[in-house]
Amino acid sequence: MPKNSVFIEKKAQRQLGNLPDKVQARINSAIGILQEEGLSRTLDIKKLRGLGNSYRIRVGKYRVLFELSEGDLIVVYAILPRETAYRKT
Repeated sequence: MPKNSVFIEKKAQRQLGNLPDKVQARINSAIGILQEEGLSRTLDIKKLRGLGNSYRIRVGKYRVLFELSEGDLIVVYAILPRETAYRKT
């Protein structure tokens, strides 16, 4: 039974779909762990400074950016390579 609800925004779904299959599988696995265990120590999670309630998961050279919302809702808003993940838009 999942502990948390994970919502992946349409933009993040599109970014994930554009990645190679092996990378997609690793990221889907990380999101699954996030859903089952929350902010687990098995994931490389760090809080992003200056962005309120935003966090990132490191999956190889890619970053999964997400926010914690009210209740047990986790909103994934971006899946990007490290080089572009932290740029201001």
